[in-house]
Amino acid sequence: MALAGALIAFPGRAAVPASFAGEMRQPQDVYLEVAVNGQELSFIVHFQATGAKLSASGADLAHMGLATDKLGIATSAQVPLDAIAGVRYRYDRTHQRVAITLPDNVQQPYVVDSRQLPPTMPATSGRGFVLNYDVFAQNQTGNRFALWMEQRYFDPAGVFSNTGIAYLDSASRHYLRFDTSWSRSNPDTLSTFQWGDAITSSLDWSRSIRFAGFQWRSNFALRPDLVTFPLPVLTGSTLVPSSLDLYVNNMQHFNVQVPSGPFVVNEVPGITGGGNATLITRNALGQTVTMSMPIYIDTQMLATGLSSYSVEAGFLRHNYGLTSFDYGPHPVGSGSWRHGFSDALTVEAHGEATDHLFNAGAGALLRLGVDGVVNGAIGFSAGRLAGTQLSTGYQWIEPHYAIDAQSIRTFGHYGDLAARDGALVPTHTDRLTLSLPFFSSQNFAVSYISSKFPHVKASRIASVSYGLSLRHNLSVNLSAYRDFHQHASRGVFLNVSLGLDENVSLDAVAGVQGGRAYNNLQALRPVDYAGGWGWGVQTGQFNQMGFHQAQLQYLGNAGQLTGVVQNYAGHTTASLDALGSIVLMDGDVQFSRRIYDGFALVSTNGVAGVPVLHENRLLGHTNDSGHLLVPDLNAYQPNHIAIDTSGLPVDMRIETTAMVLVPQVQAGVLGWFPISRYTAASILLHDASGKPIPAGTRVHHLESGTDTIVGYDGLTFVDGLKANNHLQLDGAAWHCTVTFPYKPPTDHALPLIGPLICRREDVHP
Repeated sequence: MALAGALIAFPGRAAVPASFAGEMRQPQDVYLEVAVNGQELSFIVHFQATGAKLSASGADLAHMGLATDKLGIATSAQVPLDAIAGVRYRYDRTHQRVAITLPDNVQQPYVVDSRQLPPTMPATSGRGFVLNYDVFAQNQTGNRFALWMEQRYFDPAGVFSNTGIAYLDSASRHYLRFDTSWSRSNPDTLSTFQWGDAITSSLDWSRSIRFAGFQWRSNFALRPDLVTFPLPVLTGSTLVPSSLDLYVNNMQHFNVQVPSGPFVVNEVPGITGGGNATLITRNALGQTVTMSMPIYIDTQMLATGLSSYSVEAGFLRHNYGLTSFDYGPHPVGSGSWRHGFSDALTVEAHGEATDHLFNAGAGALLRLGVDGVVNGAIGFSAGRLAGTQLSTGYQWIEPHYAIDAQSIRTFGHYGDLAARDGALVPTHTDRLTLSLPFFSSQNFAVSYISSKFPHVKASRIASVSYGLSLRHNLSVNLSAYRDFHQHASRGVFLNVSLGLDENVSLDAVAGVQGGRAYNNLQALRPVDYAGGWGWGVQTGQFNQMGFHQAQLQYLGNAGQLTGVVQNYAGHTTASLDALGSIVLMDGDVQFSRRIYDGFALVSTNGVAGVPVLHENRLLGHTNDSGHLLVPDLNAYQPNHIAIDTSGLPVDMRIETTAMVLVPQVQAGVLGWFPISRYTAASILLHDASGKPIPAGTRVHHLESGTDTIVGYDGLTFVDGLKANNHLQLDGAAWHCTVTFPYKPPTDHALPLIGPLICRREDVHP
């Protein structure tokens, strides 16, 4: 083969024998260095050479950067390079190298992930019980005392929750149940199944209602990294490796390095509504190319191919908040579905049914390029409530203005499940809002809302507002409203807010409402998330009646306390509110702040006083049982938990100091740091004459089963010691056994035991 290559390279020097020419017409396997568009690849590629012609498999072509899926090339197919339109190459047999030139239309574009999020980790759940509570006491007439509670049990199979309130004052002693349900979520299918009390699904042009039964719904919250709405995809190309900057509305979002050839920027972040995206590429010679394009992002729409749904059935809930068990006698069913047919079109449908009522409708959202989104829907009802509903709307958001308009009209006796339960559908609902931000610190907005219910006087309310943000955290807002059907319902308000140091804010409001003067002055210092004290004072007057209030609040790791004293029209009352949680998990009881969603119980394996950090922020120290509860974790998101071991004794074994926890929704996860104490010692071994046992002698610890060797000066280190220990030593032609007791030292030092005398016994072959 080498000779054949040489003869081809210098055809004038000798004639090619027929046997060699025939051999060169047969495909030969070659492994070549490759340069694509002037860039050397870091790997060798397998080709088949037929003379000076090269071919490669679909898998190798894809590895070199060709868009084989776009070209319709199968992975196992053997494709001549000359058969791919636009591809040019130069094959250097002498140096076993090929230089390939690819046009942009056959290359795989380099994908730039503008969000750069880490892969989502699987969520987990421990097993435990949470009691959330809110205790309220007030010294009003007869003294009021109430206790709101949530009992929540969680394990890997799901979450059971029950909420209610107990009234324990002298006037009334009873318990009122709110909601009871069991739910289970599946992040793989992005769905949640729920039994018990729930709320029916709805769309923008339908209504929700409480019921008890089952519900199966999509749940995008299980993937917080998932963007459900369409995002623009920006494309470009570079001739040489370059630096790429993305600007959205003149704000830089990222800077990355891209190779030569085409590139794609996925999921452009940063805005809602219209704007302008600018891509700037700079190469090593300082040459700059700028590309700008208008974009429009609407979070109401669904990305192409993405669907959301909800299906539920059960019995309507009556008198919620008044009675515990009042459900309708007739079964009901409801369902909603939305689907992104394209980045510009989202369709949706909704249906409901119960005794003597059927309701169904369909709608769509259509993006008009960068000129906003128009929506429309039509619904029909049949049975005792028969009629039609039409809905149409438009939204356009730009950096310098925003328009939001929506109108819903009903005809006949249109009804839904809520209407069947007594809450009639409004005959019309209109909404129009125009917002005009200007000079980067001012905003002017006009709004109009009109609604009309059967047998009820119509309401038409218009409002106007002007906002101004000044330096030093000072803002001014002037607003006015009027109801054109109820002329006494109107008002004008001026609000001035000022932010001070130490998280203190001042807020002053003055105005007239319904012909009656109103003024209010408030100073507030909320509690920091880390805990501590907060306060607030307020004074004002409405319709010549004064009101005054003072509030003091404390937030600690075990909960929150709020005390309020208020005076209205000369009548003074005081109240005290305690808010928190009690958690039973891992055999321990923890008192905590109110737990709303996921949380973690950190265990240091019984070691007390270990500092625990959440996202590099100190939360506290483990208690006597080696536990610390970490509230307020983000469900289905990575949460970084760590321990500070710098203060632990030197005889502590520490396997890890940091971990990432991903709890399921409303569940707790156990973060176990296996800290343990060494039961070890340095053992000094001598023979019967008092000389150190030779280095390298094998040592076997009978109690732990571990092996080690003797070091210099007869010293060896043995871990896993028990109260009584036996060491077996084996030399070249001898062995011996030593016995010694062990007791962990109180000062946590690693002790030195010995010297222990090893009396050799000869071993005969």
